[in-house]
Amino acid sequence: MTKSLKTTVLIGYFALAVGANAGAADLTLDQIAEETLARQRQVQLLEEGWSKEQQQLLFKIEAAEQQRDRLRQQNVRLTHALEVEQQRIEAQQRRLEETARLRENLLAWLEEQAQRLEEDIHQGLPFLQTERERRLADLQLVLADPYAPLYEQFRRVFEALLVEAEYGHSHDVYRDEIILEGQPVQVDLVRVGRLALFYRTLDRSSVGVYDPADRQFRPLVSADIAAIARAGALIQREIAPALISLPVGRIER
Repeated sequence: MTKSLKTTVLIGYFALAVGANAGAADLTLDQIAEETLARQRQVQLLEEGWSKEQQQLLFKIEAAEQQRDRLRQQNVRLTHALEVEQQRIEAQQRRLEETARLRENLLAWLEEQAQRLEEDIHQGLPFLQTERERRLADLQLVLADPYAPLYEQFRRVFEALLVEAEYGHSHDVYRDEIILEGQPVQVDLVRVGRLALFYRTLDRSSVGVYDPADRQFRPLVSADIAAIARAGALIQREIAPALISLPVGRIER
């Protein structure tokens, strides 16, 4: 653009000069001088105008270059920020996937523990069945609830396991109904940890023990009545602590 404008100015200048030479024969010296000065002023004005335009263009070019540099820097920053954010998103996605996998594995383990708990309640000594089955049913509801927090499911499973474990270190005597010879009978049950479960009829005339192999109560001989009565009294703290021989692990037929 600069070269084109200069060419235009020179062409105009030479055109003026040629015009002046063509009419020089009809003009006086003073007129020629005045015309020459006038043309020089015109050329000067054109040069000044070009100089101003050139300066403005240079300013615009410089501003555009500065803007370009700022945009480049901003683009670099945004590109870096985008890469960092993408890395964070990918890391978060990996954490979510890992959390989901751990949750799935832990939930499967909790369900397995609940299944073992159910088998123990139904196949082990049948003591406090109503209480234990109610606790198991509540636990199964929590495990089946998709909106239940994992920590609550975890807590409920371990709470049930802890209660079941504590039965092995405790003893109690309570009244309940059992099946004897196909008939429901009210008896006093004497539980010795998770080791043995004895019964004594309300008239105290007979006693028996639960046989895990046959999954039913079997009567014991009359010689065991006194020992089981003493065991019940000891559990209820009616007598002083003493060693008592109980028919644990054997069944009299």
